[in-house]
Amino acid sequence: MEFSELIKKRRACHHFIPGKAISKEDLLKMVEEAGLSPSGYNAQPWEFILVTEQERISKIQEIAFDQDHVKDASCVAIILADTFIGRNVDQLLEDWLEHGYCTPEEIPAYKNSIAKNRSFDKRKQMALRNTMLACMTFMLSAENLGYATCPLMGFSQWQLEEYLKVPDDRVVALMVAIGYEDEGKEKTRLPRKNTENIIHWEEFGEES
Repeated sequence: MEFSELIKKRRACHHFIPGKAISKEDLLKMVEEAGLSPSGYNAQPWEFILVTEQERISKIQEIAFDQDHVKDASCVAIILADTFIGRNVDQLLEDWLEHGYCTPEEIPAYKNSIAKNRSFDKRKQMALRNTMLACMTFMLSAENLGYATCPLMGFSQWQLEEYLKVPDDRVVALMVAIGYEDEGKEKTRLPRKNTENIIHWEEFGEES
């Protein structure tokens, strides 16, 4: 699909056709393409929990404050942000070295920069900034494959993390419902802000 068309077509879907499965191959494709998203240091601090069993989806719907469209989704993806950006620093720097991004002499300094001790809030902020890039790519990939998505931020964070056994050093960045749109049921898209109302030239408050 042509990119501008894809961008215009993608929107949050609140009416899925229940009972239709998504192939594992397509789900893997979405994750694979999301993995091409940029990230600081190429750390790629994202992980995906893909929930396709109806019983589990029903439980997640409860955790998501009983939003109706969750239960009809074919898959619910929970995208995690790894707050330990230096978890795989040795492999990361090995890749850098192999592909000419650093010299052997530079590795100690880079390793210190990547894996240095940071506050949890700082690490969480870094992880979420990076992971949200992958979240958007994931939804665009799904749209390109013919599926509808709905990003969800309305859910109990601690209940979801407890239910899915998410480790303490990961945080949920976003939940995404994926499925087949029940066409004709969505309302028209809400208006977007005019471009001139969201641009500042050179510094804040400056108009063209």
